[in-house]
Amino acid sequence: MKAAVVVLALVVCAPAARAAGDGDALQEAKDHYDRGMAHYELGEFGAAVEEFKAAYALSQAPGLLFNLAQASRLNKDYEQALHFYRSYLRVRPDAANRDDVEKRISELEPIVEMRRRAELEKLSAPQPLIEPKTSPADDKAQAVVVTPPPASGKKERIAGIVVGAAGVGLLAAGIGLGVASLDAQNKLSSLATQMGSWSAQQQTLYQTGQRDAAAATGLYVAGGVAVATGVILYVVGWKKDRPRFAVAPAAGGGAHAVWSCAF
Repeated sequence: MKAAVVVLALVVCAPAARAAGDGDALQEAKDHYDRGMAHYELGEFGAAVEEFKAAYALSQAPGLLFNLAQASRLNKDYEQALHFYRSYLRVRPDAANRDDVEKRISELEPIVEMRRRAELEKLSAPQPLIEPKTSPADDKAQAVVVTPPPASGKKERIAGIVVGAAGVGLLAAGIGLGVASLDAQNKLSSLATQMGSWSAQQQTLYQTGQRDAAAATGLYVAGGVAVATGVILYVVGWKKDRPRFAVAPAAGGGAHAVWSCAF
């Protein structure tokens, strides 16, 4: 079929241009045809298509449509090749090579249809997110360490001070009641020495002393727990606020020391 391309185009191109009475158009069309054939023989099918198109625009020679179809097919532009094969048979229904052209059409139709479907599926499918490419130098420049800011222990320290102070207050109150309980016991002992029998005053002192002693014990326990809790809270806050030392990689290689502290 390649030989038929040369003969067919040469034979048909000249009469069409002569019928128009334009020798310049004939020569220009022939020049485009010759250049197209040169590209065709060199396997430069895309360039051949452009030259054959220019020749056809000047001469409208039907044989050039066949040349265009052949060059387009070899250039793997199957949809354009199918168009030119069909155009060729439409212009030359009695073409001598009609059987060969129809065979090419039957071969190309499923290929073109399959490609169209693939394009439609590609357009309807969700497009993946394309990440920008970075060079190794960019990666080095961006190799930084991102760390959250150090947690502050200020709240814990304040809470520890408040709770500890409350505990000290409870202990002080317990000490006061303990002293009052001891004073009641001393008075009770003095009355017992002076009076031989148990009096109402002694009973009142006894009950007051017992009540103060029980209350002092409760205050001692509560105050001790509060002081211990305050100390724990303060220590936790202090540990959070301690200066930290770490080694982090630096951009471009190496390492650097990092101090962090919260206030």
